[in-house]
Amino acid sequence: MPVYRLLRIIFALYLRIFHLLRLKGVEHIPAAGPVILCANHSSYFDSMLLALCTRRQVHFLIHHAFYHHPLLGWFVRKCGAIPVAQSGNDKEAISRALSILREGGVLGIFPEGRLTRTGLPNEGKPGAALLAAASGAIMIPVTISGAYAVYPKGKKRPGAGTILVEVHPPIKTDRARRKDKVYLRDVTERIMGRIARRLAAHARKRS
Repeated sequence: MPVYRLLRIIFALYLRIFHLLRLKGVEHIPAAGPVILCANHSSYFDSMLLALCTRRQVHFLIHHAFYHHPLLGWFVRKCGAIPVAQSGNDKEAISRALSILREGGVLGIFPEGRLTRTGLPNEGKPGAALLAAASGAIMIPVTISGAYAVYPKGKKRPGAGTILVEVHPPIKTDRARRKDKVYLRDVTERIMGRIARRLAAHARKRS
């Protein structure tokens, strides 16, 4: 999509110049096939940071209020975002997400569901694991470090700081266990645990 590609170029230049953005491990994202990128959610930049990890189009599940926002709505619709109801139990959104994955596309999901207020990851919800198990997509954890200090929730404009995005090796799910809630919760905890450990390691290096 032209709008998506243009925004990707603009944000890539901005983040690399003003926040010295570094990307690690992008080779873990395959050039084809269904993928779910799962990242911690700590800043307003997170969606674009995930989009910069791959040249493939990344479709994001977003709160329906942003999808219909008078200013931002046009951009997110042009970028192929999928609106999700506040309750999170949105059958139409799930259907659209599965359709994208079954066509070999890429989804960007923040398992926490909302921006953290502390910079530390909140508990993840199993929706991403369910989509992966139902579609056969691989899940790829992504740790976003430094973005919370730059542009956290409630801040009106970005501040100073550097950002590091680290892509981890993929995690495969068992399609036969897609209805097993305990299994889906375990997969989610593995993903969030991997993200949290790397986030802590990055924090130690910065201190």
